[in-house]
Amino acid sequence: MLTELNERLDTTILMVTHDAFSASYCTRILFIKDGKIFNELNRGQDLRKDFFAKILEVVSVLGGEQK
Repeated sequence: MLTELNERLDTTILMVTHDAFSASYCTRILFIKDGKIFNELNRGQDLRKDFFAKILEVVSVLGGEQK
């Protein structure tokens, strides 16, 4: 439904989530760590499953540092 609203109304939707699957429906993702932008992904022409894999790659690096 959010994708349909985005396309039909040509509007921006801001979604905050920790769920990579939900995020894979987005066209652009900003990853935030410690209050700063850590990484950005743009879906471009990628299939959703390929974009999902890219998200998981960033999340695995973003996971945090061991102390």
